[in-house]
Amino acid sequence: MTVAIAPILANPLACPVCQARVDVKSPHVVVAGTAVRVYCSADCLRMRDAGSIEPTPVALTTEPATRRAWWWLAGGIVVGTTCLAIAYGDLDEEEERIEVPPIAAFFPPSDPPSPPPPPLAADAVDPQDAADQALLAELAQDAWLHPLAGPARRMPANHNGAFGASRPGERPPECVSGHCGVDLGNVWGEPVHAAHGGVVDFVHRGPNEERGGIFVKISHRGGKLFTWYFHLAAVPRWIQPGTKVTAGQMIGLLGDTGIKHSAPHLHFAISVRPSTRATERYLDPEPLIAIWPLWIPNENRQSGRPSVAEEPGLPVRAPARRKPKPAVPDVVADPATTPAAIEPAAAP
Repeated sequence: MTVAIAPILANPLACPVCQARVDVKSPHVVVAGTAVRVYCSADCLRMRDAGSIEPTPVALTTEPATRRAWWWLAGGIVVGTTCLAIAYGDLDEEEERIEVPPIAAFFPPSDPPSPPPPPLAADAVDPQDAADQALLAELAQDAWLHPLAGPARRMPANHNGAFGASRPGERPPECVSGHCGVDLGNVWGEPVHAAHGGVVDFVHRGPNEERGGIFVKISHRGGKLFTWYFHLAAVPRWIQPGTKVTAGQMIGLLGDTGIKHSAPHLHFAISVRPSTRATERYLDPEPLIAIWPLWIPNENRQSGRPSVAEEPGLPVRAPARRKPKPAVPDVVADPATTPAAIEPAAAP
């Protein structure tokens, strides 16, 4: 099959039949192969179909200079755009290779990856206990203070003042036998300091013999963590719900309100509530107050400073430190003596 290529017209804006000027928007258009012919009228188009006239072929070099310039410009734009797209594509690929290296780079072919560890049993790790331990480790490194001023570090005096000690009534399950905090100090009227910066969440100043007497609750970390200060003798007037406090500020005086069978002391507690829908849980603060810095007041006790020079405390639930065993001297047998003459070494 032979395809005939139509010749190119000498003047593309002239009618191929009558050579009259043709509007580029003329509806009388004929496409023949790769050639496009525009006629000035329907009569000229019919004369062309009747075969009465043929367009005069010319050489390709007779194309107007203006059209050649436009073709060169269009070709340059296409080539330039293509090169830019390829360049940006290569740049993106290079950035991806830098930011996300192939996994094979971490595992050489000569060393096959080790098998994954066996999954733990469902009851081996309690997710709630793991979260509590992670939070306690984070609080141990944060800027907190012991709620009672130094230079002496106050810790629970005995097991009865430790977290989880026996208490009557129905208590949260995480409090073991009922005590949901630690009992610190015994000096009536001693200043009680905020352990960390936060916002006063609740204040109780009236009679409250069954629920800890006068107390203050401070919210930390956007309402996800709370500290409680019970059995206070008094609370300053400026301590109101919504008031901001800083670490070390005096929020009350140690007292004996709400106490039935013990001396004045501060009941200090920490609770956590990850969300408004979650149940508030109590944490054991004893490992934290054992290492938190102490607030050292000045002479008039109007201000002070935190100090980390004091020794850490020893929780009452910590295992007793065993005394080292005395060294047993080695007995060297004398060949000149008989075995019966050698006395056995005394047991340590």
